[in-house]
Amino acid sequence: VNGRGIAYKHPLGVPASPSLAAVRALLAASDCVIAVGTEFGETDYDMYANGEFPRLKSVIRIDIDAAQIMRRPHAIGLNGDAKAIVAALLPMLDARGSSTGAMLAVSARNAAKEEIGPRLRIHVDVVKIIRDTLPNALIVGDSTQPVYAGNLYHDHDRPFGWFNSATGFGALGYAAPASIGAQVGAPGSTVVCLTGDGGLQFSLAELGSAADIDAPVIFVVWNNNGYQEIETSMVQASIKPVGVTPSAPDFVTVANAYGIAASRPKSLGEFAEALKTARDSKAPYLICLDESVAEGAAQS
Repeated sequence: VNGRGIAYKHPLGVPASPSLAAVRALLAASDCVIAVGTEFGETDYDMYANGEFPRLKSVIRIDIDAAQIMRRPHAIGLNGDAKAIVAALLPMLDARGSSTGAMLAVSARNAAKEEIGPRLRIHVDVVKIIRDTLPNALIVGDSTQPVYAGNLYHDHDRPFGWFNSATGFGALGYAAPASIGAQVGAPGSTVVCLTGDGGLQFSLAELGSAADIDAPVIFVVWNNNGYQEIETSMVQASIKPVGVTPSAPDFVTVANAYGIAASRPKSLGEFAEALKTARDSKAPYLICLDESVAEGAAQS
């Protein structure tokens, strides 16, 4: 998840989670996998899958922590700084197989996007609109549907520009304060807080924090009137949903009460325009995007 953007639009890039069968098949068919700086933690390879580690024929691990290398079976372990080791390996590569690799990558990309299904593709499209409308933005995510979808399939346009709390801990409310921190830590950057109507209510007062220091964070609130991810998990586990429909306030009115400009777009075209307005305002701005708007656009 945190590596998105490293290979943006690269012909060999597959911006999809190894939780997906299509990506696991690509890994399993590979003669060798070079794992650079990854701990191989569950959130790296098994976000929403079956609890099994992908089957790999041969693994070369590169890590600065020697103990970390030993935690997973491997053929070769290279202990040291990842950048220095990769730089040393590059001259050894043979480019003759690149066309084959590109074809395999195209096949895996297409299969992975098909695998996530039509509803998640709607959520991925929303994230894509943010990326394409606000190039080089930092998108700081909460545990909300478009973020979960993006973790499964999203090609971000810059390294370190896609990070979130939807990687196992379910830290609802993370995105609002974290996005303000990102803005303070990277002044001049466009920072988007992508949160849900339920998640933002865990840290609603952070709108005031943004206003107090005039941090130009763009708060995008995905409004589906509840904790849809939690409700879906309950239904899948044959549990009667309970406590998953919190009463959401009128976020536009709440933002205005903090002195923050806000809007509620009626179409995805209006959403893109609202993102531009928010960026150009150079001040905190809130956009409440109703799920029905995105779904209606997909149906039309």
